[in-house]
Amino acid sequence: MQEQQGPNDRQIAVFISIAVGAIVAVITTATFYWIYELASGPERRAAAIAASAPYDLSNEVKRIVNAAPNQVPEGDNREVWMGAEAWQAGVQAGQDYIAQYPQPQNVQILSKMTTAQIWVYMQQYVSGALGVGCQYCHNINNFAADAYPQKISGRLMLLLVNDINANFIVNLPGWQNNYVQCATCHYGQPVNLPAWGPEFERLQQPIRVNVTPIDENGRVILNEADKPAELRGLVPLEEAILYKVFNYKVWAPYDPADPTSGRGTLAVTYEDDERRGPAQDQVNISQGAMNYMGWSIGQGCTYCHNSRNFYAYEETVPGNLPLQEYAVKRLKTQRMLLLTTWMAENWSRYNFIPKDIPVQGEGPLLVNQQYLKQYNGQYFAIPGCYTCHQGNAIPRAAINGSAVPEGDAGVSIFPPAIRGQ
Repeated sequence: MQEQQGPNDRQIAVFISIAVGAIVAVITTATFYWIYELASGPERRAAAIAASAPYDLSNEVKRIVNAAPNQVPEGDNREVWMGAEAWQAGVQAGQDYIAQYPQPQNVQILSKMTTAQIWVYMQQYVSGALGVGCQYCHNINNFAADAYPQKISGRLMLLLVNDINANFIVNLPGWQNNYVQCATCHYGQPVNLPAWGPEFERLQQPIRVNVTPIDENGRVILNEADKPAELRGLVPLEEAILYKVFNYKVWAPYDPADPTSGRGTLAVTYEDDERRGPAQDQVNISQGAMNYMGWSIGQGCTYCHNSRNFYAYEETVPGNLPLQEYAVKRLKTQRMLLLTTWMAENWSRYNFIPKDIPVQGEGPLLVNQQYLKQYNGQYFAIPGCYTCHQGNAIPRAAINGSAVPEGDAGVSIFPPAIRGQ
C-alpha cells in the first residue's frame, strides 16, 4: 500500500503566498478605510445627520441678520431687507404696528388671528422660510398697504399652501400628519427654487426622443398633429421626462380588487386600440421620470415597488407579512404627481411675479434647475418633486401637526387658515 504524501514544498509556498497576500490585502484595505474615515468620516456623518434633521428656521433668521445688506434691484422702491440694521428696523416697526393695531388691518387669509399672532408667524415662519426680512414684502411704515408685488404674491402663496394641504396632503394614503408650509418649498430662498437636483442635472445628454403621450383613456396618441405642440417631432430627453412629471394623468383609478387598476401616464404597459406596446423611447422617458423621483426623495426603486413585480399594487408579500407599503407608497406617489400637475396647470393663480424672460415658443424652458412654463405670454417657475423633498422621503421642512402646541403658540406657529381643514 502506497504511503500518502503531504503537500510538497511548492504547494506549501503557494499556500503561504496566498495567505500572506490575503493578510496584506486586508491590512491595505483596512489602512485605506482608516485614512478615508479620518479624512471624510466626521464630515459625512455630520452631513447625514443634517440631511435627516428637521429644518431649523432659526438658522435662516440668523442668516438674514448676519448677512451684508443686499442690493435693491434698480427701479425697485423697496428698502434693504438683509443685514442686522434692516432686521432691527423691521422688528421695531412691527412692534410699533402691533401696539397701534392690535386687530389685523387688510388681512385676507389669516383673518382670524390677532396682529400679534400674525407677527410671530411672519417673523419666524415666513421671513425665516424665505430668508428675507420684513422689507422684502412690506412697507414697514404701513404694514397694511399692498405696496409691493411681493406682498400680493405672498398672500397668494398662503392661499396656495392652504389649497395644497386641503386638496392633496391631508387625505394622502398613509398620511403621517406632515403638512406643507412655506419653508417646505423655499428652504430659505425667496426665488429661483430648484425643480431638480444634481443627479438630474448631470443627465444632460444629446439625446432626442419621440414622445407618444397618453390620452385620458390610456391610449397612445400617435398622430403628430394631435400631440401638444411642445411634443411634436424629436424632443430633448430631459424635457420629455419633465413633461411626464408635470403633466401626469390617471386613466384607471386604483381598485384593490382589480390588478389592472391604478394606471397613469408613467405606466409602461399602456396600449392603443391596435394593442401596440410602448416604444423604447417611452421606456427611456418613463424610466427617466422614475429616476427623477427617486433622486428627489433619496430612495431606490424598492421603496415603492416589489422588485419581482413592478406592475402590481401589492398589499401583502410572501409569507403573509402584512405590508401596505407598496400600495400606499405608490398611491402616495401618484397623488404627489397629480399635485405637481395641478400646480403646473394652476400656477398663474398663485404666482404674481413672472420671470424676466422673452417669450421663446410654446414649450417650457429648463433654466438653472428651474422648469419655466408660459402663461399668457409670461414665464413662471413651477415647483417639482425635488423642490420640496431635496433627497428626503418626507421633506425636512414639512411641519408635523402632532408637534404643534395648542392655543396661541400653535396658532402662531401654524395658522389654522393654511392647514387645509
